Amino acid sequence: MKLLIIFLAIYLFIRYFIPSILRLIFADIFKTAKKKSDFNKSSDKKKEKTNEKYGEYIDYEDID
Repeated sequence: MKLLIIFLAIYLFIRYFIPSILRLIFADIFKTAKKKSDFNKSSDKKKEKTNEKYGEYIDYEDID
């Protein structure tokens, strides 16, 4: 009977607790990786020149 309870306890531990622990670990890893990639994307946006993004400024009052 003790052997059955031990196997049941091991099964339940493997079945429920280990996936939860792994999910927490991987979620933390992916969050930190995403934060780093977001930081890199935002720094690339700041490097762009405004002329390239919007085009050349034309003053239409001087054209008339």
